[in-house]
Amino acid sequence: MSLKETVFGIAKKSGAFSFVRDSAWRKRRLMILCYHGVSMDDEHEWSPTLYITQERLRQRLQALKDGGYEILPLVEATNRLYAGTLPARAVALTFDDGAIDFERRALPVLREFNAPATLYLTTYYCLHRFPVFDTILSYVLWKGRSSAANLGPIIGEKEQRKVNTDAARNTTRNRMREYAAQKKMSAEEKDALVELIAKTLGVDYVAIKQRGTLQLMTPDTVRTLPRDLVDIQLHTHRHRTPLDHELFVREIRDNDEVIKDLVGDTRTLEHFCYPSGEYYGEFFKWLRECNVHYATTCVPDIATSTTEPMLLPRLVDTMQQSAVNFEAWISGFASLMPRKRQFRVDPARLTKAEVGVGTLPPARKR
Repeated sequence: MSLKETVFGIAKKSGAFSFVRDSAWRKRRLMILCYHGVSMDDEHEWSPTLYITQERLRQRLQALKDGGYEILPLVEATNRLYAGTLPARAVALTFDDGAIDFERRALPVLREFNAPATLYLTTYYCLHRFPVFDTILSYVLWKGRSSAANLGPIIGEKEQRKVNTDAARNTTRNRMREYAAQKKMSAEEKDALVELIAKTLGVDYVAIKQRGTLQLMTPDTVRTLPRDLVDIQLHTHRHRTPLDHELFVREIRDNDEVIKDLVGDTRTLEHFCYPSGEYYGEFFKWLRECNVHYATTCVPDIATSTTEPMLLPRLVDTMQQSAVNFEAWISGFASLMPRKRQFRVDPARLTKAEVGVGTLPPARKR
């Protein structure tokens, strides 16, 4: 047990969690939870920082229920946060990307607890029926980690490309990604490359694809998601945030167009999630050009009415997050603890004019 968990354990036993959770201070704040994937097989073993098990998700929602937390749809929650009308113990749930596991593993749990959630849907691989290249490549290399095969010849290299250690897999993955980029491979060509890699490593790629691992939901599945529980919002079309203004705006508008076509809705999509949690100050103006009013990050904290709406913090829940850590965060207690600020990009790029409260995101502003 870490020192932090020890402190949290003592605080919980002393009643500090309950005191903060029930305070007027907590009532003015919103905890936004982030989930990336709910494992259908062994994804949580491959990436415990991205995937949780269905049972872990169920435990989290049970903890929210037992603690008397009110789960609000994110759109309502953010509007009430800035209007100062939040209910006590407010929480919002968000899921990133829109993989098949959301419908098969997360949705049944949301239905069980009648818990509304926002789904940030990236749309390119929803329309193009291939697993997401970067992630499926990493997963296949991990699945083949016991193989002594050399992948160098696949890309015409004499240099050894192994997968039997973490370091070797990282090097091989990066080289395969570079190779695909250099060759300007299409989605179909990238998938063929992964299939060849899997065959060389002795990994059953057919079974992986049949299971739907690391694939986005089909358009038909997206259309059938229950509108009373799942609100679909923006996450860019190709899961990227170009630093070029024209390309960035195109990502948002393509994403917006596909989502509206899928759900048959003409309402303005005002919420956005930065892919991979990466953001720069200039994005704020570009997002507002696209009628986006709120954007979420992966910086852990609890949102207040003084938080910059384009930098809403979220707690990314993972298999590595213990029960006591989770409770410390949702109660608000963890937000009071001193800690280093976390940034996915250089904070110097966030100017006073762009953030509105100084050169740093207001994640710790009280």
